[in-house]
Amino acid sequence: NICDQADKAGVKEICFYSSVAVYGETVPEPRREDSRCEATHPYGASKYAGEKVFQGWVAKGGGRRCLIIRPTITFGPRNYANMYSLIRQVKSGKFVRVGPGTNIKSLSYVENIVAFTDYIWSKPGRPDLDVYNWVEKPDLDSRHIAEQIMTSLGRKPSSFHIPMGLALALATPFDLIIKLTGKNLPISSMRVKKFAAMQTKFEADKAQASGFKAPNSLPEGIDRMVKWYLSEGQNKQPVWRQPPAAVQKF
Repeated sequence: NICDQADKAGVKEICFYSSVAVYGETVPEPRREDSRCEATHPYGASKYAGEKVFQGWVAKGGGRRCLIIRPTITFGPRNYANMYSLIRQVKSGKFVRVGPGTNIKSLSYVENIVAFTDYIWSKPGRPDLDVYNWVEKPDLDSRHIAEQIMTSLGRKPSSFHIPMGLALALATPFDLIIKLTGKNLPISSMRVKKFAAMQTKFEADKAQASGFKAPNSLPEGIDRMVKWYLSEGQNKQPVWRQPPAAVQKF
């Protein structure tokens, strides 16, 4: 539909925000733009399907061009997803680090994505179909992400942590409540595994080679979101948006 309307309006250039989710969870590191795309969840599969539509549109020629950007987990002020939940947990005093926290969690700060888009969009000589991962570098592991949040909150980071097995056992009652009520609770075994055990590391060599310099470091981005949370975000009511149950099956 977007491509059809672009043709009707005479629009020749489109930027499509895809996702590193197109690579799936089984593709080995390093995950770069030329890695296989084997999406394992509906979100990544739909993003990759969208990329294919734009590839076909560009292939028609006639000056059509598409810039495809694949960000990692994106965060920033006024976003109520993963980072918001983590900041809220740390601020509440109920957050306890699980495991050693050495698993890398590649992140994308929203202001840097916008700045990179503007930079690469205007770069002369760009190919008709151009694909970039966007990842903040250097990466932080889950321990240092939590410690940065604590520092931004004015708290001293703690080295205390509990073993993964114990954390999963403690999360079991929350899993049962979620299953029975359908509520989106801040604690679950899935959340524990995703943050404290799973490594989601992606590369951005191509973006770095473009000459772009991000205006904010990853710690600065986290600090900005924490400051927004303290001044405004903690008083907002998050809205969790889910697709209708009929279309949630892969």
